[in-house]
Amino acid sequence: MSQKNAQPQTELKIALVNIGPLKEARVELGRGLTVFYGPNASGKTTVARALRLLALMNTYLVEGWELMDVLYSRMNKEGRIVYESGGAVLEMKGTVKDNKMWVEFRGACNCSDHLNSPDDHLDVIIRRPRAAMFWIRHDAAAPYGTRGKMRPYRLEKLLAPSTIRGILGIDRKAPPEELLDFYEELLADVNKYLESFTGYALEYRGKLYFRRGAHHFSYRHTARGVRRMALIIAATLLARAAAEKAIPPPHIDEREPAIPVVYLEDFELSLHVDYLDHLIEFLRRRSVVAVAETHSGFVLRRAYETRDSGDVRYYVFKDGTVHTELNPSLFKEEIAATPGADKL
Repeated sequence: MSQKNAQPQTELKIALVNIGPLKEARVELGRGLTVFYGPNASGKTTVARALRLLALMNTYLVEGWELMDVLYSRMNKEGRIVYESGGAVLEMKGTVKDNKMWVEFRGACNCSDHLNSPDDHLDVIIRRPRAAMFWIRHDAAAPYGTRGKMRPYRLEKLLAPSTIRGILGIDRKAPPEELLDFYEELLADVNKYLESFTGYALEYRGKLYFRRGAHHFSYRHTARGVRRMALIIAATLLARAAAEKAIPPPHIDEREPAIPVVYLEDFELSLHVDYLDHLIEFLRRRSVVAVAETHSGFVLRRAYETRDSGDVRYYVFKDGTVHTELNPSLFKEEIAATPGADKL
């Protein structure tokens, strides 16, 4: 099959009804790059929260504030999310009545419970679908559904051996070579792309340094665009390994790996247009579900131009729904105003 006629392979489908600003929306996510384009408060981050919720439900207890944050809509006191992957379907419906939030699950789990406050916990085990997610915000990446701590890590902390050990669940009693071999391979893979894209490479000498030629720079003294490029590359490469070793649902012998998801909030932040171009090519060729949230017409144009490749999709968020119909003239002016875009 030629690349032009390649059909996108869907890993995860998500439908949202009356969730936040979304009245009704359906997105299909596959390995490679998916671009979410739209103004603030149009629902892009709402989908990210739904992905995070799925990753959390694969672990142990889901806190009430997570469900309320995702399910509860101030305009409509009833919301619904449906996840589909590999023949498994999970439908989750939230309803507010009598000052309580009632949650019903159907499909992979047929049960219900209620929450009185954000401090409550929902003791529900979801076997499938499964997801392991890295949410990249500004200069930090937070893992959800992995074996590591659910907290934001800046690059120098994310690539610390102790953090890698935690995310992958490598036992402290395991031979040191198990962690060392993985770490050296990961750093080599990151540098393969980082040095090609920026001219910089990473070295770990008790802490992380950037190297360019014979010169070494601390994290603080390296340009933000280079740091963010390194963070995106590292989190994306780490996501697949983390998904293979993600926390299995309690009391369930589940050997199937989780879906690796990387969500990039404000994708274009601190990145020059040539860095964006490199990252788009990098992400579309990875075997992870990479979602780039953007306001950039340049990023949307790149997704539009490669939409037939089988590894790139895009969704435009507007008026409480999403669509893929696009008139190229809608973003020509923004492209024209992007420094350097005309040279690519």
